[in-house]
Amino acid sequence: MIKNIRIKRFLVNNIFPIFSYINKIIPKDDRTVFFYCANDELNDNSEAVFNYLVEHRYNERYKIICGVGNPKKYRNRIMDNVSFIPKSKCILQYMKSGHVLYCMGKMPIKPTKRQIVIHMWHGVPMKKIGLLSNVSNGKEFFFTYVCAPSETWRPIMAAAFGCPEKNVCICGEPKADKLLIPKKECKEKLVIWAPTFRQSEYLGYNDSKQENLLPLFKQCEWQELNAYLKKCNVRMIVKLHPMQDLRGLTSLKLSNFEIYGAEAFAKEKGDIFEVMAQSDALISDYSGVFLDYLVLNRPICYVLDDYEDYKNTRGFVFENPLEYMPGQKAYVKEDLFTFIDDVANGVDSYFEERKNVNVRVNKYSDGKNCERVIKIAGIS
Repeated sequence: MIKNIRIKRFLVNNIFPIFSYINKIIPKDDRTVFFYCANDELNDNSEAVFNYLVEHRYNERYKIICGVGNPKKYRNRIMDNVSFIPKSKCILQYMKSGHVLYCMGKMPIKPTKRQIVIHMWHGVPMKKIGLLSNVSNGKEFFFTYVCAPSETWRPIMAAAFGCPEKNVCICGEPKADKLLIPKKECKEKLVIWAPTFRQSEYLGYNDSKQENLLPLFKQCEWQELNAYLKKCNVRMIVKLHPMQDLRGLTSLKLSNFEIYGAEAFAKEKGDIFEVMAQSDALISDYSGVFLDYLVLNRPICYVLDDYEDYKNTRGFVFENPLEYMPGQKAYVKEDLFTFIDDVANGVDSYFEERKNVNVRVNKYSDGKNCERVIKIAGIS
């Protein structure tokens, strides 16, 4: 990981400044919208904005181009003025485009005054990110604006990405618009568990000494959890973080308990935010997904069995992170069982507290985040 960081810093500091200079010379097409997908896939906030543009027929006025790892995977999404290009063509396309959006990684080329480059990020940060973290890849300010969901995050995002606060735009996460899909009635209660990663083979580092794939429970105890859920008439779906080291697991489906890696979840269940919209409660931890979920004001449980370890290793953007976690705190599995009981019986002791925290962390709860982002990007 350290070697990888050094290589990235060398490229950012010594090679890409050349491309930044060339970018000043190349003419920009104001009718081209380019999505740069650093992780090879069109997903997360980029996919949400892409879908919004297509659904509202912006491709009738703009060329929409996506830089992905394997363009052939997106053959069924090609339509008039919409195309997918390989990563090898992304640098040139970036420099030709008047509007650029991304949410993973970065294109370390400074935008010109004739471009608007929007960094949407991929989750409201509770844990340290960017320049605030111990694994920073160096300079981060390669955009016109970076998005944030409320004024609370303005100084945090500015510090994390090394930009002036005026370059932080308050607009909300585009993917969070899906949370407002109307909820269908169901006889059994649905709980979504979305833990952040502790160990990552891809990133090559650990954020915690906690080694269980699912916090609080060893794999030999998953049957016990399933039995308890069945007794309470509650169904639980676990979606593991894309960066989590799965150690051979792809998915497991019991009568009331299902657990999936990120790729398997997408194939089996679809979009996590659309699934959360149909849930009755959420279990999380330090993942920013719970901050998005607050707009629904439904019960949340926080699994904090490795809180002190995580605080001392990865760290948080707040000195007092627990003040931003309105809900049941689970330090042992019995705490989680209590939360399951409460969900099953309709007990909710944190309704007002969640509402108060939501006002601080989410300026908007109207499902119009995609609309705001495209306006900031100058797309009309």
